Amino acid sequence: MHESNPVHESNPTHESNPTHESNPGAASAGSWPVASYGQAGSGGRQPVAFVGRRPYRRPDDDIAGRRPVVAIVDTGCGDHPWLRDIVRTDVTLDGQSIGDTDAATDPERHPDQGGPLDGGIDTLAGHGTFIAGLVHQACPDADIVSWRAVSSGGVIVESEWLTVLTQIAELVRRHADGEEGGHPVDVLNLSMGYYHETTDDALFDPTLAKVLDQLAEAGTTVVCSVGNDATSREFYPAAFSARLTGETRVPVVSVGALNPDGASVAMFSNAGPWVRTYAPGAAVLSTLPPFQGGFEPIARTVAEGKERETIDPDDYTGGFALWSGTSFAAPLVAGRIADALVDQLSSSGDSREAAVARSRAAVRAAVPEMR
Repeated sequence: MHESNPVHESNPTHESNPTHESNPGAASAGSWPVASYGQAGSGGRQPVAFVGRRPYRRPDDDIAGRRPVVAIVDTGCGDHPWLRDIVRTDVTLDGQSIGDTDAATDPERHPDQGGPLDGGIDTLAGHGTFIAGLVHQACPDADIVSWRAVSSGGVIVESEWLTVLTQIAELVRRHADGEEGGHPVDVLNLSMGYYHETTDDALFDPTLAKVLDQLAEAGTTVVCSVGNDATSREFYPAAFSARLTGETRVPVVSVGALNPDGASVAMFSNAGPWVRTYAPGAAVLSTLPPFQGGFEPIARTVAEGKERETIDPDDYTGGFALWSGTSFAAPLVAGRIADALVDQLSSSGDSREAAVARSRAAVRAAVPEMR
């Protein structure tokens, strides 16, 4: 699986956030309008100053029942003041780690994994932290669980991805059935996916669909990004939104990206009848670990006793960035669904039927077009 930048490999399974190369001259072999979103100033990853207040999170005593839980499978989550004590990265299954836990290869701590001597920040470094920040903005009262399954270059092995999802499904099953060792997951964000490039790719669908069914039948809403290749080709698992349906399960929610105007669809966003909703996904603002890349300001001087310089294009020590991709539209919708669940969740648990009905109602509230 690899990152779906318009300039990408032929590997059919790839991550769905494409247009965010840190190189301001990045271009697409297929479409300059699409590639423009990869440039700083046009939606590409770039530092930004946030001067507002952090999202307000109500105290535990003010929440009826338990908090909703949003799980993220991505590049992990790094340190950020907004996310401390909110994001957990240590949830295991029977003490067995879920996903990659090797600190030495963590792209949220060490952003230059690919070509570690070139001083550049990798394509997907900070991706998971950015997604967690978007969920937190959309639902400050939610707890977040983050598991790492994607490398800083966007690569993920299908078998490893499936193992992670299977482990998560077992955690959810145990919680739904009241067994020990479970953990609630009300919403699962998957900002990744694949196309059917060969007949073998289609053979992977039933295996993945089975795991998603297990989650949906236990009341977990799966929210997926739809890809960033400006095509109507079905992108999975988002395209399951048109196939995995029924009254006894929660629907898969597939999310495309809107431009900052909140009305027009971003040029890079995939589209089609299998895309169920759209949310802002171009030049959105969120959290990033305090990375410092090897690029330098184009000018620097000292005057009146103070250092003056132009913006350092890869200095993220301020903790915030702008970025573009359907990868970032999906967590906004995931957060909205979680927000509809606040004060609706029992601390002691309830039946599968009640969990499914509650999640379906939350989807209808957060995504009215899915009524």
